Amino acid sequence: LKLKKEAGDLKIYTAAIENSDYNAVRVSCTVKGTFSQVIAVLFDIDRQKEWVFNDKSSKLLKRVQSNELIYYSEVNVPWPCTNRDFIAHLKVDQPAANTVTIISHAEPAFIPEKSGIVRVKASSAQWTMTAIGNGQIKIDYVVQFNPAGSVPAWLTNMFVTKGPYETFSKLQNRMNMPAYKNAHFDFIKD
Repeated sequence: LKLKKEAGDLKIYTAAIENSDYNAVRVSCTVKGTFSQVIAVLFDIDRQKEWVFNDKSSKLLKRVQSNELIYYSEVNVPWPCTNRDFIAHLKVDQPAANTVTIISHAEPAFIPEKSGIVRVKASSAQWTMTAIGNGQIKIDYVVQFNPAGSVPAWLTNMFVTKGPYETFSKLQNRMNMPAYKNAHFDFIKD
């Protein structure tokens, strides 16, 4: 695990993965708010482009149940590479009163591929959120993905810190927006 970027308590690490040319990324940070506020931001799929790095568009495809959904996202990728898209299956659980986990994996065949966009076939992510007192939540986020197509691994690995840094920097401000401030979910005990 190598620390790649640090700003306050926001830390971004990378780690080599066995049998993969692409590094895993780990983000560690603390936010002020509730589990429900974080989930409300994440579940507001249509507005992801306002805070998720290089998100061109996102839309909900299916709400499996109240704590589980499948969504589509297209990611802007700089020239000369081609935009990527992915279908993520996201599920929220609360294994303990002070812990919430979110597991996500790619479902590349959920909808047909689009012409001119490279479909990400393999990705997985896990959020572990822990209430640490004083209205604060420690977030530990780990993601692994293969961007598919013709993006050299060295280029992908060089930019893995920028996306998570910009996204997680914006998360706290999103949580405090009126649309999320009083969020509550029946499947979560804040």
